[in-house]
Amino acid sequence: MSQPVPESNNPADVRMRGFVQRSTVDEVLAWLDGVLAPLARELVPIVTAGGRVLAEDVMAGCDVPGFERSMMDGYAVVAEHTLGAAPYQRIRFSVVDQSLPGRPAKCSIDRRSAIRIMTGAPLPAGADAVLPAELTEVDGDDIWIQGEVSPGKNVGRVGEDIGRGSVILPATRRLRPQDIGVLSSVGVAEVLLYRQPKVRIVVTGDELLPAGTTPSGYQITDANGPM
Repeated sequence: MSQPVPESNNPADVRMRGFVQRSTVDEVLAWLDGVLAPLARELVPIVTAGGRVLAEDVMAGCDVPGFERSMMDGYAVVAEHTLGAAPYQRIRFSVVDQSLPGRPAKCSIDRRSAIRIMTGAPLPAGADAVLPAELTEVDGDDIWIQGEVSPGKNVGRVGEDIGRGSVILPATRRLRPQDIGVLSSVGVAEVLLYRQPKVRIVVTGDELLPAGTTPSGYQITDANGPM
């Protein structure tokens, strides 16, 4: 009758034997790079894409902004017509319309006229600058201009934030909340991402009780599994 092999002589028993060899973290990462392949790709709505990794470059299909817009509250004007204006040499302008975000002015600008405009609103036809409200004094339907502006002053140009055809997010980027906002701003509804890895954790030990069990006697409850 054969006798059981003592655990201390069992080749499969590695307890109390230490490590035969050790590897550095860099060596392990290099080994992983050599044996692992990229995961499959899948289309995911941007509203659930946060924290995921892009599988391809994302290019802008439009300009942001897509129109010239005011960068502050004030009055859209022709810059040339404001030359020489100062607190001691005011120039009177007629206010002929207003431009609001999503609701552009219907009138165009001509000499000595202005259009009241809000931040983010479309720049009216004929205007090339925005005079800050602080440099004006309202007088009924008119304003007194007390300062001058140069062409393009306080105006956001087409494509100033994002240009059509530019790469806005590169492949392998882990998407942050602000990236989701950028994607939405150029009309992207879905992005191609790498599939999330599936991980299995095996926790062993004769002394372990199932998670959530009260420790009893010489046995302890599994804490690593649920963690």
